[in-house]
This record gives sequence, structure tokens and C-alpha cells, in this order.
Amino acid sequence: MAKRVLLTGASTGIGNATLKMLVADGHEVTSLDVKEAPEGAAQHFHCDLSDPASIDAVVSQLDGTYDALLNVAGVAGSMGAELVFRVNVYGLRHLTESMLAAGKITAPGGSIVNIASLAGIVWDRHLDRINALDDAPDFAAGIEIAKAYDRGGPNAYVLSKEWVVAYTKRLAGRVVTQGIRVNSVSPGPVITPLFPYFENDAGAEQMAWMNEQVGRPGQPEDQAEAVVWLAVGRSGWVNGVDLPVDGGLSAGMKVGWADTKQSPASRSRG
Repeated sequence: MAKRVLLTGASTGIGNATLKMLVADGHEVTSLDVKEAPEGAAQHFHCDLSDPASIDAVVSQLDGTYDALLNVAGVAGSMGAELVFRVNVYGLRHLTESMLAAGKITAPGGSIVNIASLAGIVWDRHLDRINALDDAPDFAAGIEIAKAYDRGGPNAYVLSKEWVVAYTKRLAGRVVTQGIRVNSVSPGPVITPLFPYFENDAGAEQMAWMNEQVGRPGQPEDQAEAVVWLAVGRSGWVNGVDLPVDGGLSAGMKVGWADTKQSPASRSRG
């Protein structure tokens, strides 16, 4: 059965791979992006997720309800801490909460999928920082927190993705009685237009080491398969889950076959 899907970041990378899979399966996709309209989208809106007014303008134009909201758009730490928080945290939150408040996500049966990251794997160790971000009552207050965050872009990126995992799990509890599911996908290194920025943040040698542990870097299609399954596939009892899609890297790091003590990052610290 064809579904209506609202997809951010659809013009490039993981978002574009997701769009292509959805369209190939017969689903109707409305894309939101600051870039040009991607081929295959049934409808496209220019939307700047760093700007709440832009988000509000788009939401007001959306007709009907959507079976899935896919929050794929994001920025890397090298782009600056404030932009990281604007897009990865408060833009995602503002769009999601606006769609829910307007009743534009199908209930029951709706699905929300957020892109987190392997960088957010230890989110539960930093609930104090995550709670500080959550305590901002609106976009403007959140940006003031972002401006005060002086640890730099890469650290801001890690915190932003930790926040996404926590937000996913908390939101799943809030909307479970409406029959809406919320899950996140956490990629490892993926070859997208943002990859050079992540190499700059983490170090090219560290990224290469991570890819060596699992045999190759991830591709956008690897992530899209998981996003599509959670969004419109046979995953109806999967809720509140953060799904690592990293070729097993996070598993290896936890149990030791990917020995982080031998990674370039650890050796440089030593």
C-alpha cells in the first residue's frame, strides 16, 4: 500500500538514497531541503531547518497527513556549533513538534524516523547536557544555549546526536498512545557529501581505521534500507529503538574485536 512520506535532506546523501527507494516502491514523497528539488519527489519545498520561520511556512502549506516523517537532514561539526544545534537539534525538534501539533502525522499508524549517529552511542552518560538542551522551551531559547556552548563544533555535533537518540526514545513514549512509532538510525562513517567534514572533525586516519574494522565505509543506500524499513516496512512493533547501521562497528567497539585502544585517536592521546 502506497504511503505519504515527508522527508528532509532529500536532495543528497542518505536522504536522496531514501527518496529513490521509496519512490521505486511506489510511495509518494514530499521533500524538504535547502538545495534544489530532487528528481522523483512528488512535491518539494525549500526549507531551511536552521530557521523556525522557514519551517513554519512549510508546515502551513502541507495538505493532509503523512504516514511517515523522516528527519534525515543534518550538518557536521566543522560547520560550527551554532549551526549544528540549529539544524540537528532545534530544527528537527521544531519540525517534528509542529507536525504533531498540527495533526499532520497519521495516527494511528504513523512513523517518525530520525538520523542520529554512532557519535551518539554513549548518550545515556550525558543526560545532564541533553536535559539542558531539552529545557529550552522554544527555538530562540535553544539557540541561546547553543551560543553559550563553547567547546567547538565537533563536540557540539556529538552532543547533538546524543540528543537525537534521547529525544527519539522520549518522544516514542509521548506518542505511543496515538499509535505513532518513533525510532532512530545511527550510521557509522558513510560516503556522502558531508564525509570530508567528518574526516576533518575526527581525523582522516581515524575514519580510515573505523572503515577497516568492518571492511568498507557505509554507503547512503545502506542507511536508506534501514530508514525505509522503519518508516514503511514490516516494522510495526519496533518503537523507541536506536538502530546502529554501521556494519557491526559499534558491536566490535563494545566487545573488543574493534580494539579502540589501537585506533589512531587513542594512540595520539596516549
